[in-house]
Amino acid sequence: MGSFEERLANLSSDQRAMLEMRLQQRRTAPVAPPPADADDENLVLIRSVDSVDELLSRFYGRYPWPWPAKKFDFLEDQDFETFMVNQDVGDWSHGTLPVEPRIWVAGCGVNQAILTALRFPRAEVVGSDVSVKSLELCGQIARGLGVGNLTLREESINHASYDAEFDFVVCTGVIHHNAEPAVTLARLAAALKPGGILELMVYNRFHRIVTSAFQKAVRLFSEGRSEVDFEKEVQLATRLVEDLPVRDVLEKAFTQYMDWSESDFADLLVQPVEHSYTVQSLEELVRSCGLEYVLPCISNYGKHLAAHLSWNLEVRHPDLVRDYYALPDSRRWQITNLLLHDKSPLLWFYVRRGDSGTPRRTESEVCEEFLEQTFERTGTLQRSFLREEDGSYSLLPEPVVYPFTPPARLEREVAEAVEPDLPMREVLHRLGVDLSFPSVNRVRTRLATSAFPYLRAVR
Repeated sequence: MGSFEERLANLSSDQRAMLEMRLQQRRTAPVAPPPADADDENLVLIRSVDSVDELLSRFYGRYPWPWPAKKFDFLEDQDFETFMVNQDVGDWSHGTLPVEPRIWVAGCGVNQAILTALRFPRAEVVGSDVSVKSLELCGQIARGLGVGNLTLREESINHASYDAEFDFVVCTGVIHHNAEPAVTLARLAAALKPGGILELMVYNRFHRIVTSAFQKAVRLFSEGRSEVDFEKEVQLATRLVEDLPVRDVLEKAFTQYMDWSESDFADLLVQPVEHSYTVQSLEELVRSCGLEYVLPCISNYGKHLAAHLSWNLEVRHPDLVRDYYALPDSRRWQITNLLLHDKSPLLWFYVRRGDSGTPRRTESEVCEEFLEQTFERTGTLQRSFLREEDGSYSLLPEPVVYPFTPPARLEREVAEAVEPDLPMREVLHRLGVDLSFPSVNRVRTRLATSAFPYLRAVR
């Protein structure tokens, strides 16, 4: 029969009423206390799914996050990003995500729905959030930019009732703040069309040891209060950072956040709920909701962490190479997660429904298909809106050529050597590039993905 979440991802009309009733009971029912081994997560305030929704609504109402972006970019080629997402998931014929997709940005915050609507101008984009303030800011910015393909909705993912409506669901940095991430993820699964793609990011357990511990320490100061007072907690966190040597610890773990806005500070150190995962525990959660891994997602955020782009270790000993690359993808990624610990990549993956109708291809199989494809160099123009001191945005007069020149020598050489009738295998052979999986996967991810969009497959 499968779990409740698996069935929720494959609803039939006869099951809907019964399952909706059961889900409502689960949302309002008390959540069991965190297990004794949950010390590395911040689960102190969890009472029920709905109670955490209310906390998050209040928290992000006071500290909307992320704060409005300094710049919003868009491309003149309206199909550019759609083709690249297809290549992200190993679809060289560009059919997984249609040219006019329906997209749900679940937990959109202030910026993400706008970024998505600009990336996919032919799409119909829905942005949902529990924070009225975040949605107000998002709507205000969208109107100022003239974004016309975005609908904003005040709603909890846990209460959403979308049924196989979306080609693409984007949910990054969201489900790990919910009381029961399995309930939240099951809603996302139900919203996907059978052939759709979900871009999912959750916290890497080894990245969040410092923040979860700090959040729980702040909570201990607040024990006994009848209601959580986020403003007092932010004041307390500020004093702790200023008065104690914890700032040294924080700077080592989160240097990029030290020039914080108030919302950045609150989101990092006073977050109401924070779950975190390893590759394995996330895979178990994904499977419990009738989903499966597709491939790692190299986001535009993650591409700047150049040393951490690959979930594949650079092993050299012949026995290690043989044994490591003989493992299934997720087991290999879990080893990387464990051995690199806090230096392992972001847990950012594309996932899909388990009933998509086609067998999942391994990362190695995707690379083999990549070698047989022919490519052309991409090229379009990028326009940008820049935020002014008064909070409004102005369109910069001059576009820039996009994408920019590949940063690494090998990638530049490969991009310059492609010919429309020359398979990638032959391109790499002529350049003397090793055709082993690690080498080919590096070329694929650094030249033909959304974060590195230099090559487009020729149909």
